[in-house]
Amino acid sequence: MASEYLKPMLDVGSPRVLNCNVLTRRLLAKDSAAETFFRNKPLNNLVLIKDTIDEASISGRSSIGTKLYFPFNENDIYEGGRTIFAHDKHLERSLIDNFGEGALIKDALDQDFRILSILDGLPSLDPFLLKDVFRNEGISMNEAYFEVSKEFWQEIEIYILQKFEPLIKAAFPDAMSSNDRARKLIEKIWEARDLDVLQPLIIAFRLPKGEELKIFSAWKGVNFYSYQFQRIRPMLIELMTWIKETKMPFATLSAAERTEMKSMLELIKTQLAAEWKLTEGILQDYQDGYDKMFKLKTSSTEFLSFLKNSNKAYWDLGNCLGKSGHATYCWDVMTKRFPDRLLPRDQLLEVIKLLAKIYKTTPKLASGMSW
Repeated sequence: MASEYLKPMLDVGSPRVLNCNVLTRRLLAKDSAAETFFRNKPLNNLVLIKDTIDEASISGRSSIGTKLYFPFNENDIYEGGRTIFAHDKHLERSLIDNFGEGALIKDALDQDFRILSILDGLPSLDPFLLKDVFRNEGISMNEAYFEVSKEFWQEIEIYILQKFEPLIKAAFPDAMSSNDRARKLIEKIWEARDLDVLQPLIIAFRLPKGEELKIFSAWKGVNFYSYQFQRIRPMLIELMTWIKETKMPFATLSAAERTEMKSMLELIKTQLAAEWKLTEGILQDYQDGYDKMFKLKTSSTEFLSFLKNSNKAYWDLGNCLGKSGHATYCWDVMTKRFPDRLLPRDQLLEVIKLLAKIYKTTPKLASGMSW
């Protein structure tokens, strides 16, 4: 990874980045005995990054991978580093090679691999999703790594729980006479762990056997991303307008540089438009089906179909909004100090290169570390 791009690409604040290195340093500066994210201390020098990969069609896995970034200098992670995906079959050997024989405790490493597996099962690294998944998995985590304020958590929680209420009314009509029972049932949908309690819902919505809990979990995720899209939408519109209206210094570039820059701009514009369209399309289909079933009470077909395919919608939304959130964060960091976001030539070219890097799919790599 080129060092000039690393600062915004690795910063705490992007939905695609979990910077264990920086967060651990902040935590230990306040309390040297604090519980760290990984049980093996050396792993807390890593930065975890969600990235789109093109090997999904070959391997059958999701197109979103979790990349582990090993800094060359743990005291200054922006000097550069090397990476490996969490799903790489040689990950354990690579960790040992990087940190040295005896540096990692086997029992603790098993728990750390479980943590990595959980992270790899998420489409993005939004603090809300991290806090929620570890809580549901019963894994104790220091919440300093999630940075979710109580007010923000409650705001999202209320938004999602309100979406669950109609399901309770439809499948558990007797429960609505008791606020306490209704609340407990809604919590069971949220946790997505208890098949027995949720059986009436599973039957009512004809959910595929073996997929029930994954569907409930994905549906919660879809609601979270619906909330997130409304939050980042204004900044995303501003970025799209900036890309469209910014004048590029083509006259100062060589023929090869002009070709490269035009290719990058086309990639950014195409991907921004495509992912905006996909996000709005998924959320509109969801809302239409939801309204027809629970508000208008005219048809259940669309909502039930969406529910059964909610896992794909969840990952598609996570991919689109993860990249969009990462792009808007990096763009904002790199442009806001300039009046009207009008950048000098070199800084402008750097921003375009960085945005293109975010939207470019990572090619399939050979197993092992890449520089």
